[in-house]
Amino acid sequence: MVCAKHTGAKFLYFCLAMGLLSSCGSGSEPSASAGAPPAIPVKVITAQTSQVEQASEYIGTLKSRRSVTLQPQVAGQISKIFVPSGATVSEGTPLMQIDPSKQQATVRSSQSSALSSQARLESARALLKTYQAQRSANLATLAYNKQRFQRFADLRKDGAIGQQDLDNYKIAFDTAQATLESSNAQIQVQKAAIAEAQATLSQSQAGVNEQQVQLQYFSIAAPFTGQVGDIPVKVGDFVSTETKLASVTQNRPIEVYVSVPIERAPELRNGTPVQLLDSEGKLLGTSSVFFIAPAATDTTQSVLIKAVYENARGQLRADQLVRARVIWKRQPGVFVPTSAVSHLGGQDFIFVAETKDGKTVARQRPAKLGDIIGSNYVVLQGLKPGEKLITTGIQILGDGAPVAPES
Repeated sequence: MVCAKHTGAKFLYFCLAMGLLSSCGSGSEPSASAGAPPAIPVKVITAQTSQVEQASEYIGTLKSRRSVTLQPQVAGQISKIFVPSGATVSEGTPLMQIDPSKQQATVRSSQSSALSSQARLESARALLKTYQAQRSANLATLAYNKQRFQRFADLRKDGAIGQQDLDNYKIAFDTAQATLESSNAQIQVQKAAIAEAQATLSQSQAGVNEQQVQLQYFSIAAPFTGQVGDIPVKVGDFVSTETKLASVTQNRPIEVYVSVPIERAPELRNGTPVQLLDSEGKLLGTSSVFFIAPAATDTTQSVLIKAVYENARGQLRADQLVRARVIWKRQPGVFVPTSAVSHLGGQDFIFVAETKDGKTVARQRPAKLGDIIGSNYVVLQGLKPGEKLITTGIQILGDGAPVAPES
């Protein structure tokens, strides 16, 4: 039994040794059936030239070009409100009314006084015409009596008539002369009365105009086209000249205020494009610089620029904050998706597909990148138009790895 046990153990050791020798022998030569690694399926795009923008993004504040808080010029009770808060109105649109009944009565009284003054003036002018007609008659009478007196004075010298007759003609002549002088005096007095009546009428008409202007203050209208803000008053409220009735703000067009670091101030020009973006980076519209501050801000060492945006749809409002993208330069360049770029040790890399002798492999290249625009990088160096850029699978690719581009 002991011998049998030793014999079995020796046989086992022999088998193990032979197995190890066989294993070592088989690993010394490659298998003839082993092939090349399979090509990795990838998606590729052809790099194309497009317009590349050199730009910087800042926070912009929107400012209304015109904004006013409306306050009444007269005191009274609000009788009508014609528009709601937030309404868009045109210049001259009635917004609200202060009860005008007392002022309307004042206007009517002024108009009545003016009509009375007009009637007195017309009466004075009519009387002047009467006096002037009488003067014409008196002037003719004087001329007649003067001629007759002179003729009979000559006859008296010749002794043809008596002194009593000549005295009678002299009295008639003197009476006619006195009557004419009286007419002249009446006319002068009447002209003075007309001047006074004219002054009274002018004063009355000025009073009417003043009261009519005052009446206009009871109607509150939009001073320009814009949007009505909050209306804190309601019908029935008594308001004074200190009461704030509403605000009107013009948001079309609207100005964009942007503070640009002083280092970039030399690059600023009137007409420089400024893109307005929403919080998600979507383009709202494009404006252009029309004002560059001549001095920097002490506290922030920045330069204020202003751009005007038409805001045709009215989607932007005064005091709103937006992302403002100042475009410094536009030039041809190449874009690549951000997913096609790998980062290693502070260096950016891309893969391009190169085909030679019917085989396509991935070639890794360092790339110099510019700004991110949307979901794409701007490639400054490392990729030329027309080259095939690999956009998928870059995490498992190595330089020279075989790839199978998908259509």
